Amino acid sequence: MFRQPLLLLTLIGLLPRMLCAQSAAPDTAESGSVAEIAQATTEARFLSPWVAYLPASAHVVSPRAFLHRIPGAPGELVNSATAYAYCRALAGSSPRVRMFTLGRSEEGRDIVLLAIADEQGIEALERLRTATAALADPRRTDAAAAAGIVATARPIYYINAGLHSDETGSTESVLELAYRLAVSEQPMIRRVREKLVVLINPVANPDGRDKQVEWFYRYLKGRTDQATLPRQAPPYWSRYAFVDINRDAHQQVHETTKAVFRMFYAWHPQVIHDLHESIALLLTWNGTNPLNRHVDALTYAERLELSLHEVQTLTGFGMPGVWTWNFGDDWAHLYLDSIATNHNSDGRGYETFGNGSAETMRSEQPDDNTTLQWYRPSPAPPQPLLWSARDNVNYNETALLAALDDSAQQAQALLNNFYLKGLHSYRRGLDEPPYGFLIPDGQGDPRRVAQLIARLLSLGIEVQRSTSALTLKEGSWPAGTYVVRLDQPYRDYAVDLLTDQFYPKDAPEAYDDVSWSFPAHYHLAVIATADPQVRAAQLTPLSEPPQIAGTVAGSGPVFLLKDSGQESLLEARYALARFRVGIAERAFSIDGAQYPAGSWILAPQAGLASALRDTAAKLGLDFSSTAAVPQVTRHEAAVPRLGVWVPWADTDTAGWARYTLDQRHIPYGYVRDEDIRAGKLRDKYDVLLYPHVDLELAEQIEGLHRQWSPMPFKKTSATPSFGTPASSDDITGGIGYGGLAELQRFIDSGGLLITLGNGSMLPLEAGLVRGVRREAGGPPRSTQGGGAASAAASQNTEVRTPGAHLRVSFARPEHPIAYGYAARTWVFRQNFALYSIPRRWLRMAYCTVCLDGPIDRSGIVLEWGDREGAPFVVSGQAWGEENLIGRAAILDMPSGKGHVITFNFNPLHRDLNRGDQRLLWNAIINWRAILAQR
Repeated sequence: MFRQPLLLLTLIGLLPRMLCAQSAAPDTAESGSVAEIAQATTEARFLSPWVAYLPASAHVVSPRAFLHRIPGAPGELVNSATAYAYCRALAGSSPRVRMFTLGRSEEGRDIVLLAIADEQGIEALERLRTATAALADPRRTDAAAAAGIVATARPIYYINAGLHSDETGSTESVLELAYRLAVSEQPMIRRVREKLVVLINPVANPDGRDKQVEWFYRYLKGRTDQATLPRQAPPYWSRYAFVDINRDAHQQVHETTKAVFRMFYAWHPQVIHDLHESIALLLTWNGTNPLNRHVDALTYAERLELSLHEVQTLTGFGMPGVWTWNFGDDWAHLYLDSIATNHNSDGRGYETFGNGSAETMRSEQPDDNTTLQWYRPSPAPPQPLLWSARDNVNYNETALLAALDDSAQQAQALLNNFYLKGLHSYRRGLDEPPYGFLIPDGQGDPRRVAQLIARLLSLGIEVQRSTSALTLKEGSWPAGTYVVRLDQPYRDYAVDLLTDQFYPKDAPEAYDDVSWSFPAHYHLAVIATADPQVRAAQLTPLSEPPQIAGTVAGSGPVFLLKDSGQESLLEARYALARFRVGIAERAFSIDGAQYPAGSWILAPQAGLASALRDTAAKLGLDFSSTAAVPQVTRHEAAVPRLGVWVPWADTDTAGWARYTLDQRHIPYGYVRDEDIRAGKLRDKYDVLLYPHVDLELAEQIEGLHRQWSPMPFKKTSATPSFGTPASSDDITGGIGYGGLAELQRFIDSGGLLITLGNGSMLPLEAGLVRGVRREAGGPPRSTQGGGAASAAASQNTEVRTPGAHLRVSFARPEHPIAYGYAARTWVFRQNFALYSIPRRWLRMAYCTVCLDGPIDRSGIVLEWGDREGAPFVVSGQAWGEENLIGRAAILDMPSGKGHVITFNFNPLHRDLNRGDQRLLWNAIINWRAILAQR
């Protein structure tokens, strides 16, 4: 409840002046709405006349009537079921609204879509969808036909709310917006209905929304002192990702992303507008330099025009703190709104000021966005400022109305530009090299090739396959080669994905990854061709992903599997868990065939041949047979009991690791902090995997602050969405130092601990292994990505590799981790900490005879840099690379009876760098052989 009566009276007294620019007429304000909105707004300047009332309707149910409160009322949040119930009521009572289902979440909740237009638009939805689809492909729509379509079609404007679940205001905002668009008779609103089709996804991530709403009512309701709030978000939103659900545009891992892709292919909207919260008071996205040259210039121009219109409109209402441009970069288009940018539409978004709560409180954000700049003509008031959920709704809804009105007034221009962008992309594929890409299917891992093709198809990139041998100026390829011809509407996106990136060294700090090259991520050869004759090749279009079926040649009794770098070997080992598998430690030849180290040898066993046929068919592996077991040094690859430790303080990046294992049907134990504390880990697990976490060392040990204890995350009648995918009576306290001792016991008693990315900070700096110190850096955060101190350490380190593909060399090419790889390769690295080369011991005191011991490189399996001098950067960029080259990318260090393997990169980065995954799989498959090494 608003607690300043004098200010409330002032607000109500100012209402006549606020409404003079646009009175409620011809609308009638719903009784009580004016006073309630004014009461929930903290300052008069945080409210525009457009949203100062709710229009009354005799027939259409309002959100205020349905929810028994205004959207953005203090201390209240709507869950997904109630939001959807209101959407159904709105669609059922208004002929201007129709409701659709886009899909279902991982936990089975609907993901819904509202379509809003005037009655004629609603009746013509199918025709309007067909029209934008025709404009999307200039090959079947010439200029004359396009002009006719533009004259009678409408732009489609999609609004996405609730992607990041702790950013709660957007769902409240769009529920009110949908109602206002449906019933208001203001000339501006009528113009929007008549000229556009507005699509609204009110809860993009319903699983997270429900967890967040329950979290608010359980832990945050009634608390208004921001400095003493407990953790403001539950440990999980969706099954796997947290914030990184907005880093999925190239992968489509999450059901939320898949739903938006389905929407795009069904509607071909001209705008995807994603709503977020983080900074004061409203930022309308445009990024900064550097720009991505594979995005059409018209997209940049349209986005700037729309943003500047929003800045102008809200500033004209006297609403401070509205700005654009100076946030993030426009280099990497890997976010949800990028689905539009990558497909010739406009990807847009807002960041508004949010409390992370529905309560009104004095709030302060950690960054400084209050200076007067050309892109911020009216800065936000100094912080801390009193801010409410209704303030957030006011800014969101006013800006969205401005954007929709601007789009309505240039409806034909938006449609024409949409057509032109597809035409430009198509013409570039005809007029300038490359004219296509060749992807040989006979590469070392045919299944990974098929996965690449499947991903391209899912992104709307057309792929064909040669039906005969193909000869171009770059060489010759056999029938069956995959071909991406670039005379297609999404040519620019295909080039962006299938070529390397080189981020300018003099550019500002990157917001996220600077490389996303699919060939580098998949470790596959993709050949660009400058020969236009590729268009004359005999090709068959692919309508579905290729299916790779392996073979079993011969009847045994001994079977062999040549290691050619196949990523599916870990899945195969678990599929064949009841059989003995030997792995060759040296190359060998038999029956005229060559087998490298890492190849499998399966001695005669009952039922083996049948099991191999099933595995070969499912995983695309080719087994051969021979009469006798080859005479070569080998080790038995027993199937390990695998545990994956997911700390409650950061489940996000570990979620990607869990997703990867789940997709490969790898059984593992979900290990919580309290399970570590409980000990006896060696009784349950042979291998313990600790994924990358975005936590400093103390955070990894101490976890969530115990002052919040107990903080249960489990299913109850009041919190039915809690407890998924894991539950706890108390998520605070981390593993503690007792848990650290239990990890030491696990290792010393013969366990293998594998740590990824920043997770490697724990064993290297907490004393689980000795002889290595951190010399620079920290968790890989960007300044605008959050965590100012850690971001500064990461950005100001001697080495910066903000999501780049970098060359590495095996210092121990005979090590099992090296199986399936060349001696020199590359991996993907973010801004991880810089560690010293191991020494026999580190300085024990300040004296001349107590200095660091001699360098000991014996634990280095993989080192940064190419030993033959190839350029360090494959794709992306690196700063200070001379300080990284020669240091350890992978360490294997014994401790007691066990080993610790640390990765100075993350081989499971967002299901992207699939060519790196085999390094981790090798460590898991060969765990017993690694432990045998001393």
